[in-house]
Amino acid sequence: MLPGGYSAVMQARDRGEFREEVVRFTHKLGFETVSAIAIIDHGMGKSEFINIDNTPADYGEPYADPTYYRRDPVMQHCKRQSVPIIWNQETYVEHGAADLWEQQATYGYRTGIAMALHLPEGKHFLLGVDRDQPLPADPEELQRLVADLQLFAVHAQDAAMRLLVPPRNSPNALR
Repeated sequence: MLPGGYSAVMQARDRGEFREEVVRFTHKLGFETVSAIAIIDHGMGKSEFINIDNTPADYGEPYADPTYYRRDPVMQHCKRQSVPIIWNQETYVEHGAADLWEQQATYGYRTGIAMALHLPEGKHFLLGVDRDQPLPADPEELQRLVADLQLFAVHAQDAAMRLLVPPRNSPNALR
């Protein structure tokens, strides 16, 4: 049996409990904010994003803007890769999006770790944790944070697909 948050998130019975467990794990990991996003590709460039987060209320509007996602290097990495990305200001500067980093840094999004799980039938699960303090300089400590996030993501995606994805889009739905 896995400790604490890993198995607890799978036992969430609704969106509220899922959010509580995701936020609890995020704080335990040493981060302030989190986004857990179930993504369903509908074809023809149309995707549905179902988001659970603790984004500051003041940042809600820019955060929800689809053009932001198209320019955000972290989101673009997660769209195309399965390996986690460890990001900071340099990531945004290197990709010509320093203005995005400046905007989000005001709300505490200065550095973080994000990853995506790409599932069958056009389903994806993205999990990103963020904070305003630098990540650990010790490579082993940083590796542990990434590994913990990956393990949690595997468990959280199971609950996310069950709780967030409408039944017609669920991989287990009868056809």
